[in-house]
Amino acid sequence: MTETRLSIRVDDTTKRNAEAVFNALGMNLSMGINIFLTRVAHSRSIPFALELDNDPQDVLMCGVVKSKLNNVFENGAPIALFDDEQNRPYLEYTDGRKVYELDQNTDSS
Repeated sequence: MTETRLSIRVDDTTKRNAEAVFNALGMNLSMGINIFLTRVAHSRSIPFALELDNDPQDVLMCGVVKSKLNNVFENGAPIALFDDEQNRPYLEYTDGRKVYELDQNTDSS
C-alpha cells in the first residue's frame, strides 16, 4: 500500500484535545485520523450525524452546498479557474463547459 502525506489546518486547542483522547486510547493523532478516513472511505459516509441549528442562514447554506454537490455528481468535478480577459472566476467541467456564475447553474461560455 502506497502512503501519502496529508497536511491539514486545525485549531490548536482542538488538536490538543483530540491528541489527548487518542493517547488515552493508546494511539497517536495520525492513527486516529487514519481510522476516521478509513471509516469514511469504507462506509462512503460521515460516521456521525451532521445537523444544522435552527439558523435560517445555515439552512440556506446547506441548500447551496447540496446543490453544488449534486452538480459535481451529475457533471463531474470542475476545476476552478480565472479568466484574465473577463477578469472573473469560472468553473470548467470535464466536458469543456465553462460556468462563470458561481452562485447559479448558468453556462456563460
